[in-house]
Amino acid sequence: MKLSRRRFMTISACLAVAGAACPTNAKTVSWRGVALGAEAKLIITGMPETEARRLIRLALGEIDRLEDIFSLYRADSRLCLLNSKGVLQSPPPELLSTLSQVDAVHTATGGLFDPTVQPLWRAFAECGGRPDPKHVRSARGKIGWCHVRYGMREIEFDRPGMQLTLNGIAQGFVTDRISALLRSEGLENAVVNMGEISTLGHRPGGAGWRVGLTVNGDEAPTDFVEMKNRCVATSAPLATTFDGTNSHILSPITGRPVGSRWRRVSVVHRSAAIADGLSTAAVMMDEQQLAECMEKVAQVTVNARRCDGTLLAI
Repeated sequence: MKLSRRRFMTISACLAVAGAACPTNAKTVSWRGVALGAEAKLIITGMPETEARRLIRLALGEIDRLEDIFSLYRADSRLCLLNSKGVLQSPPPELLSTLSQVDAVHTATGGLFDPTVQPLWRAFAECGGRPDPKHVRSARGKIGWCHVRYGMREIEFDRPGMQLTLNGIAQGFVTDRISALLRSEGLENAVVNMGEISTLGHRPGGAGWRVGLTVNGDEAPTDFVEMKNRCVATSAPLATTFDGTNSHILSPITGRPVGSRWRRVSVVHRSAAIADGLSTAAVMMDEQQLAECMEKVAQVTVNARRCDGTLLAI
């Protein structure tokens, strides 16, 4: 696969604990490594170095714990165990919470958001984006959110060979959890950027945080949104491709990579997880479908760039 962006995790704490002004000994403290299956960088600004390093340790510990649940790169993660066995006893509450969010987004998007596309995704990934038609037909026979049963006692697939990918929503879920962790530590005004962005409180002076929207994390923003206590998630069909041309986002309806109607779609919502799932499905929709879908979700806005460069705002 062709990867065209890194994951930069930033926590910009311009107003620190309990809304106090930035201390005179404030520094910028950073960490580099791998998180959520990608190269990552975490930055904290606007507070004393010892406090910033403590928050980095807390954030990394929580990310590592959640990767043990959601990762497709860790063979012993709860998600990988579910995928390998088709059943998972006593699932962790975080996984159940995410599946409940999947259910809501699946319904709102008319089934376009469906994490059971993992067998189809593997068929494309293993063949460089050009799988044999019979492999596609076989994979499509293993797709269907209605065949996932979940509850406090267990999660189970109704069809053999089914698998889940939560890459279209778990990143947002982790963003929400890190934001909640920071709030619990007394941080009232900050920006958390883990690929999806969550804003806590406001900038100095009371204005909302101005967040840039891009297709790739290393390019200059083309558009901006101002947010207070809101989250934004962006999906870009060609940000990651199988072969340089075919998008990594696959339609559960057609079994094919999504088309090139949108350069990017950004969704703003109070939950990064919901915004993440909605943006994933939104790139599969035309404008009418997109408008109808967003009418079903409370307090959501869309900022999207068509491939011809024009802007759609809902």
